[in-house]
Amino acid sequence: MDLEREVDLIEEIVRVRGYDTLGTTLPGIRQAGGVADTYALRRRATDALARAGLRESISLSFASEADLRLMGHMRGVPVANPVSADERFLRSSLVPNLLKALKRNLDRGVRSVALFEVGHVFALADRVNEREVASGALMGPAGSGLWRERREMDFFDAKGAVEALLEGLSVGGVRLGDPAGGPLHPARSATVVVAGEPVGIVGELRPGVGEGLGFPGRVAVFEVDLTAVARHAGQPVAYREVPRFPPVHRDLAFTVDEAIAAGEIEDAIRAAGGDLVDSVELFDVFRGGPIPEGKKSVAFSVDFRATDRTLTDQEAEAAVEAMVGRLSEQFGAEIRTA
Repeated sequence: MDLEREVDLIEEIVRVRGYDTLGTTLPGIRQAGGVADTYALRRRATDALARAGLRESISLSFASEADLRLMGHMRGVPVANPVSADERFLRSSLVPNLLKALKRNLDRGVRSVALFEVGHVFALADRVNEREVASGALMGPAGSGLWRERREMDFFDAKGAVEALLEGLSVGGVRLGDPAGGPLHPARSATVVVAGEPVGIVGELRPGVGEGLGFPGRVAVFEVDLTAVARHAGQPVAYREVPRFPPVHRDLAFTVDEAIAAGEIEDAIRAAGGDLVDSVELFDVFRGGPIPEGKKSVAFSVDFRATDRTLTDQEAEAAVEAMVGRLSEQFGAEIRTA
C-alpha cells in the first residue's frame, strides 16, 4: 500500500534480496582535486616556521591607533562596526599582536618565547589593499638547561627564521638590505630583499620601544610579505653529487666602505670564482683601528672544489686573484694581509 514511486519498489526488492548483495560505486568527479596556490603557500610557510622552532599564534584582524603608530602606519582601514572601540581598524601588520602575545607570556612567567603568525594585513591607499604576510616575534634565553647558550634571542635568531621560511618556500636570491627603520634598531635591523625586490623586514626593537611595551630585554621580530614572495617561490632545487675530492680552503678579508652590504660582496666573490667556488661564509666584520673611519673589514671563509679532480694551490690562487680584482674594480675593496 505504500508503493507510490519507483524508488519505493526498488527499496522493497533490495530489502528482500539483502543490502549486502549490492555493489558499491563512487560518483564521478569532474573537478580535479588539490589545494589552491595561495593555501598551499600558506601551508608551506606555516610548516617551515614550525620546523624552525617557532610556535604558531592566531589573533584577530583588528588594531588600535597605537598599533598603527608602532609600525609607522599613519592611515588604517576603519571598521564600520568594530568589536572594540579601542581596536577600530583592520590590522596593518601582524607584529603588534605578536608583541602583545609575548607580553602576556612574560606576565605569566614564561621567559623564552618564539611565536609566528601567518595571516592577512590591510593598507589604505586609493583602495583597500589586502596582503598575506608571515611574521614572528622572539624574546628570552636562546636555550634552557645546564649546557644552554648564555645569551638572549636576538637579530640573528629572527634572521635564521626568515632564512628557514624562504628556504621552505624554495626562494633563492635572498639578501639583507638597508636598515628597516620604524620601531626597529637602526644597527640591528635590515630589509629582506629577494631578486632586488624588498619583501620584508627583520630586526630587534629599539630599546626605548621595547621598554615602553614592558619588555626588560631584547625582542626580535620579522615580517615577510608572502604575496610578494609568491612571485619568486617554487624555484627548482638543484641537487649535486656528494663531493669526492677535498676542498682548498682560503680565508679572505677585505677593507670596504661602510655602506657596502656583505651580501653584495659575497655575490661578487661567487661570480669571480665561478664553478670552482664550493661555499662562501661570512665569519667576521671588524671596525676600528687600524681600519680607517668610514671603512670596515669583512672576512669570508671560501672553499674551492672541483668535481673531477683535486685542485692545486695554483688553481686556487688564480681564483683568489680573480676575486681580488673583481672586488677592487666593483667596490674599491682592498685585501687585508695582516
